[in-house]
Amino acid sequence: MVSRPARAGSARGGAEVMRKSLRFLKNMYAQRIQVRLSIYFMLILIPLVAVSLFANFRSTNILEGQTSERTQNSLLSILQNIDMTLQNMEDLSGLISTDYSIKPVLHEAHAVLLTSDLYSFYTIMERLGNIMAINGSLQEISILHASSGTLLSTQYGGRKVDFEEEPWFQSTVAARGKLVLYLPQPKDADILGSDTVAFMRLMDVDNQDNTSNILMMTMAKERLLDMIRGAQLTSNTDVYLYAQDGRLLTGTDGVYDTDQWMELKAGQVGRTVDGKLVWRMESAESGWSLVLVQPQAELYKESRQLSQFTNLIILISVILALLISLGVYKWISAPLTILLHGMKQMRLGQFHTRLPNLRTDELGALTESFNQMIAEQQLLIRDVYEHQLQLSKTELKFLHSQINPHFLYNTLDSIYWTAKNYEADEISEMVLNLSKFFRLSLGKGRETFTVEETVEHLTYYLKVQQFRFMGLFSIRFEIEESTRSMCVLKLLLQPIVENAILHGLEKRGDGGELIIASATRNGILSLQVKDNGAGISEERLRYIVSVIEGMEQGEASRPDERNEEELFGLRNVLSRMKLYYGDGAKLRIESERGKWTIVTMIFPIDRLEDKSA
Repeated sequence: MVSRPARAGSARGGAEVMRKSLRFLKNMYAQRIQVRLSIYFMLILIPLVAVSLFANFRSTNILEGQTSERTQNSLLSILQNIDMTLQNMEDLSGLISTDYSIKPVLHEAHAVLLTSDLYSFYTIMERLGNIMAINGSLQEISILHASSGTLLSTQYGGRKVDFEEEPWFQSTVAARGKLVLYLPQPKDADILGSDTVAFMRLMDVDNQDNTSNILMMTMAKERLLDMIRGAQLTSNTDVYLYAQDGRLLTGTDGVYDTDQWMELKAGQVGRTVDGKLVWRMESAESGWSLVLVQPQAELYKESRQLSQFTNLIILISVILALLISLGVYKWISAPLTILLHGMKQMRLGQFHTRLPNLRTDELGALTESFNQMIAEQQLLIRDVYEHQLQLSKTELKFLHSQINPHFLYNTLDSIYWTAKNYEADEISEMVLNLSKFFRLSLGKGRETFTVEETVEHLTYYLKVQQFRFMGLFSIRFEIEESTRSMCVLKLLLQPIVENAILHGLEKRGDGGELIIASATRNGILSLQVKDNGAGISEERLRYIVSVIEGMEQGEASRPDERNEEELFGLRNVLSRMKLYYGDGAKLRIESERGKWTIVTMIFPIDRLEDKSA
């Protein structure tokens, strides 16, 4: 017997071994990338394994559900077909039993048949033959004339039979006119045939003589078997058809000696009997029922193969995960060590460092990128110094450029006073207007003018042009008051006005008029230049409009070399408008040859700068 101190010492030793094992695993996880990679791959596989197992379980349930639903629908469809057949038997037997071309003949026939009776019986058989011809479900229709003991059959003609003690006769008489289902016994083969199902009823329920003429309609069991074969899922599936009272009518296994399936309730499914799944469906109309029996192994055959395949994939995945983690560790650790060395050198400022690289995979690309990064760092450092030097040169050139406008203003001012001294008033006024035009164009470094300033600036240019053309045209401004304070890019109107004078008014001669207008509507500002000059030809106008539309859509316009110079002003104006105001800025041109030309510039008001800005 082990003493208590010995057991306590053993427990302490076990706990110590456990702590050492946990400490060892923790150190391995912290220090070995390979261990971490293996654990990570296993963690990745856990949800995949769980999903695979769940998918197997779920697929089995879905298979059972789909099979059950499909089977029940198939059984229900077959039962509906059988019900329709039974209803046809009911209707057909009622039709024959009340047929007035048959009933009177049977009643009037004698117990000892006469020649006339035989002829009448022939008429009955001909009538029954016609009915058989239009009803393919029946194998034979017979009528028993009880008084003479004669059986009239569509298959065998007329013959004498003994019937008083036969079960089929007694059960039909006892039913008192109701349709009776009878399963012929071997001894009934001469009358009802073999492997048949018989439907019988009295022909003369209301007969006062109490004679029992009987209508007999037989259907081959093979016919019923053909109906129920459609429910077979596989060659090993058996289907059984039961009557309302539980009698087995037919089945696909050819034995028909079992009624254990009738213990199932209607609609019950999934009961396992001797390794077989059983479905039973009962008709609410006729009470007949169908039982389908399928080996359980067949139903789960494919799902079990899928389960085995899934388990094999899980095993292979675990093995591959371990191998891949080992391979990844070996292939990654070496280049990472080299990259770590390169990072340390770069941190120390050793930008001449280059890492050896013989790999063509992603890590090789990473090493190459590192080498390129160090080279770019060297270039960047050099470019920063060059940029600073270039910036200093640019600032110096800018200071020099400030001298040029002042030189231009001083020169024009000297010309103005010289013209004044020589009393050349027209020259002095032209120079004065030109000086004001350039002063406004170049002064103050502003990008935008108000509409009012734009008109003022344009007035100086137009005065110079009027001196040049000796009053060839008049000028009219139609400026909407609300637009005067709105700001637009400077020097937008001047190229348009210049085109109107050179290409329109100059070609017209005397009587020309130039109108400059502004207006606002629906959130846009429009500036218009109108002239009543020579206009533009239709072909030329279409070309200009196509160039403008191409520029507005962002297409690279390629005007003809002959037209490049003439369109330079329009292209310049539209380019500046699009750059400054975006897609909302538009340029429209309209003209009629020999009459007028209108150029309209459209600006979105929400993109215009406020004057106070």
